Parts: sequence; structure tokens; C-alpha cells
Amino acid sequence: MDKLRKLYERIPNSVCVEGCGKCCTNMIQFTPSEKEAMGGYDYIDKCPHLINGKCSVYDRRPLICRLYGTSDMFVCEGCTPEKYLSEEETASIIHEYVKIKNEEEQNRR
Repeated sequence: MDKLRKLYERIPNSVCVEGCGKCCTNMIQFTPSEKEAMGGYDYIDKCPHLINGKCSVYDRRPLICRLYGTSDMFVCEGCTPEKYLSEEETASIIHEYVKIKNEEEQNRR
């Protein structure tokens, strides 16, 4: 999880319009440790952690949820990030994330 935290730190903070939830309607991927931290994930038209228009696992949300609205590749009109990550910065984070995800999945077999 330390490697993931370091990746999370590279993502700018963002303020979202209350009740937006646009990012919560996409099926997502996550590492085994992120799924565990969220307490599971059963997608049925929206994230099961979206409760009353708010993320109930916000401090434990996976990387893709953190990226949404903070990158030129994942723009959301309802989000105001400290800055937008460039496509190159986003691709670098995702590339490292895939390595971590693969490592975790291998170690759990």
C-alpha cells in the first residue's frame, strides 16, 4: 500500500460540486488492497459506495477515483483541481499503477 500512497500523493487535490457523482457511474478497476480498503465493490449502475450523493469511502477511494477530474484525460465539469495533470503525467501514474496492481495480484495467488 506504500507504493499506492506515493502515487496518490502525485495526484492534485480537487474540490467537487456536492452531489455530482459523475465519476461514480463508471465501472472501475482497482488493486486487491484497494478493494479490501473499500470493504468490497459490487457495481450495479453506480458505485456501491455512493451514498446520498457522497462517497462513503472517500479517504480510501482507489486511484482512478482520485484521478477523475484532476487530469486532462479525465475532465469533469464539476471538479476544481489544484492543477490538471498532463496526459504524460497521467500516463506515467497509470503505468506505475498497473505494475503495482499486477504485483499485488501475483502475490495473492
